[in-house]
Amino acid sequence: MKRELIWGVAGAAAGVLLAGTSAGAADLTPVPPPPPTFTWTGFELGAQVGGGADRTSVILPPYSDSYWGSGVFGGLHVGFNYQFSSPIVVGVQAEYNFAGITGSTSDFPLNYLSTSVREFGSVDGRLGAAFDHFLVYAIGGFAYGDIRNGINFEGFAPTVVGFPVNRFFAANRYGFDVGGGVEYNLWGNWTVRAEYRYYDFGRLGFNDAGFGGPVSIAIPNHSSKEIMQTGRLGLTYKFDWLSTPVVAKY
Repeated sequence: MKRELIWGVAGAAAGVLLAGTSAGAADLTPVPPPPPTFTWTGFELGAQVGGGADRTSVILPPYSDSYWGSGVFGGLHVGFNYQFSSPIVVGVQAEYNFAGITGSTSDFPLNYLSTSVREFGSVDGRLGAAFDHFLVYAIGGFAYGDIRNGINFEGFAPTVVGFPVNRFFAANRYGFDVGGGVEYNLWGNWTVRAEYRYYDFGRLGFNDAGFGGPVSIAIPNHSSKEIMQTGRLGLTYKFDWLSTPVVAKY
């Protein structure tokens, strides 16, 4: 009887010891780190296509005229974004676009006026609010454009009446752009965006001295103002950004 009691106590003690060892081993099992949280931080490279409407306002004293042009464009953009611990996202972006935005009008004595936007681009800042994989942002900065104007001018009496003069004026125009858009992380590192922009390239004066004489073949001093509005869709690849690894605590 005494021997059976001793064996029973020893067995119970061994069971308790084994149970404690198993619990301790379970406590030492590494906890897998949580899946990485999506962030907008990182460099990006992408392409965009869209359409634009350009408005040209020409002043050739005492005459003036305004007209619209339209067309398509496409190009590339590169940038960097940083997302704070809050939903706020800030970034910088540069882009370049080839364009085929053209317009023209006819209004005597400015018989034929034309505008062609061949290319344009910008360097911008972005400020947005992120809602997980969805970003709403404003954008704006410095803009430039290769814009070419043409004038067919009937002339002023008594020197050029009945003697049309054609002149073409090409210039790099500089100004600003402002707009806004939405961007969505579609899959993996790929995002899609839709965006509106307004461009103002200011007013630029041209001095065409031409040739003197009884019949002038020059366009007198004139100026033109260019504004443009665009809508676009873009596809962007966001490069992963190095982050501090998560260390599991036991």
